[in-house]
Amino acid sequence: MFKGLGNLGNIASMVGSLQKLPEKLNELNEEMKNATVSATSSCGLVTIVMSGTGQVQSVEISPSLTGESLQQAIQETTNAAGSSAKKLYADAIRKLADELDLNLPGMDSMLTSLTGGQ
Repeated sequence: MFKGLGNLGNIASMVGSLQKLPEKLNELNEEMKNATVSATSSCGLVTIVMSGTGQVQSVEISPSLTGESLQQAIQETTNAAGSSAKKLYADAIRKLADELDLNLPGMDSMLTSLTGGQ
């Protein structure tokens, strides 16, 4: 008669974890603001450092790079750094969900979509 009540403990645990989520997400955001990723262009003449939240922290450009090559190198490197920042953030969210024992349906596919399938 009360067979289904065995899952109440799981539900209570999940509710407790969900109550911690806003605070944990704020902490995660602060960590990501301080975390950095970097990327260097394929020509090796442009390096961009970006925070885990996607804010460019620094750009180094070789003075020998000019014109269209400069534009392409900046674009390539910014995109690579942005992808790394997205992956860093998604990995941190996955870790947080694991720590809180949140088994949210569809989260992996959502995070994969966020990072462009990386």
